[in-house]
Amino acid sequence: MSNSTLDRLLSRRSVKLVGAPGPTEADIESALACVVRAPDHAKLRLWRFVLIRQPDIVAVGEKAISIMAAAGKPMTPEKQASTRAWLADLPLLIGLAYQIHHDHPKVPEIEQTLAMGAGVMNFQNAMHAMGFATYWSTGLATFTEDMPEYLGFDTLEQQFVGFLAVGTPKNAVVPAERPDPWSIARRWQAD
Repeated sequence: MSNSTLDRLLSRRSVKLVGAPGPTEADIESALACVVRAPDHAKLRLWRFVLIRQPDIVAVGEKAISIMAAAGKPMTPEKQASTRAWLADLPLLIGLAYQIHHDHPKVPEIEQTLAMGAGVMNFQNAMHAMGFATYWSTGLATFTEDMPEYLGFDTLEQQFVGFLAVGTPKNAVVPAERPDPWSIARRWQAD
């Protein structure tokens, strides 16, 4: 028996090279509605997404290049060129962060991190269901203070976790090679 929802989930994979058309505002709103349905202990509503379109995506790339150079970790000329080429056609880039609730009495920070990951995955699955592809990138100076600050995040109160590239695959999407599902699970029984 076929289950179209399960089949769709099983066909999802990350696709870096995406272009136009990108999602509409209605598509984005639907995907954001999926984000707020992710597990959210104590209803913290911690997700913070910054939506970036062209030409601002190109500006983010240039800023990442300059941040990395200023940090003493310059990108090679080849990496700069490939970054610029990747971002030039990208219809939507999303800065991803979550509000940190320090010392929450019920929800430790690890649980908040997991809620963020679940929300982003819901967004990715929603985009995949609409025929788009996504790529979660932790490049582009993600692990600096300068990039999240450039995007308007408060690095003391919000944890930046990278970017999500969203668009239509430029090439045919080849199924990803996946491990045997049982290779990651085991059964447990009490003695």
